[in-house]
Amino acid sequence: MTELNGWNIEAMNKAIDGVKEQPEAGKLTWRSRVDWDSGYGLDVRTREIKQLGQVIQRPFTLRGDHPPELLGNNTGPTAVEILMSALGACMAGTFAAQATAHGIRIKNLKLDLESMMDLNGMFGLKPIRPGLFNVKLLYHLDSDADISELKEILNEVKSLSPVFDSVTKPVKSMWI
Repeated sequence: MTELNGWNIEAMNKAIDGVKEQPEAGKLTWRSRVDWDSGYGLDVRTREIKQLGQVIQRPFTLRGDHPPELLGNNTGPTAVEILMSALGACMAGTFAAQATAHGIRIKNLKLDLESMMDLNGMFGLKPIRPGLFNVKLLYHLDSDADISELKEILNEVKSLSPVFDSVTKPVKSMWI
């Protein structure tokens, strides 16, 4: 089998072996820029990923805004929607990658996400956390694999997804 779930198995193994043999190859620098224009309106421009001194250009733009009911002009998704989308994309992609690494074929994979937040925190009206809470992820999966194998992969995904890790643990940041 040379391809599974859209991945070239040989290329996947080669990438994994490359990082095993040269751990520095696993260290990536991601760069993007946010250009605010008014209110909540802004454009996020992905710029590049740097690996071992090589630059991979990433010329994408994401528009961000809020709906009028939340003081925006509705020209794009909110940052929270983008964060939830990033979490869902990473959890689904990591699940598919791990299933592939285990030799499990996925016929269909969908992920529903839901979370809550309290604007009292964001507006500084109450001393409560402004961030998300009660984040729920519901997998819809079609696979011939045994449910115990799929649960094992899901547990792996919780420890291997970069975005899940970033939203569930403190991230050191530097303000310049």
